[in-house]
Amino acid sequence: MASQKLEQRVATLEAQVGKLVEEVRAARLGPIKDWRRTIGAFTDDEGMQQILRDAMQLRDVDRKKAKVKRTAKGKNSR
Repeated sequence: MASQKLEQRVATLEAQVGKLVEEVRAARLGPIKDWRRTIGAFTDDEGMQQILRDAMQLRDVDRKKAKVKRTAKGKNSR
C-alpha cells in the first residue's frame, strides 16, 4: 500500500517537473515564431530556386500524366 502511494506521488511529481521544464524552455525561447516571418527568406538563394525549378518540372510531368489518363479514360467510356 505504501509503495503504491509512493509511486503515485512520484508520478505526480514527474508530471509537475515536466510541466515546469516546458515552461522554462518556452520562457527562454520567447514567443512562438509565426510562419509568416519566413516569407521571402530564400528569395535570393540559388539552392532554393533550383529546388523550386525541380518541383515545377515534377508537377508538369504529373499534370501530363493525369491529362493522358483523363483523355484515355474518356475514349474508353464512349
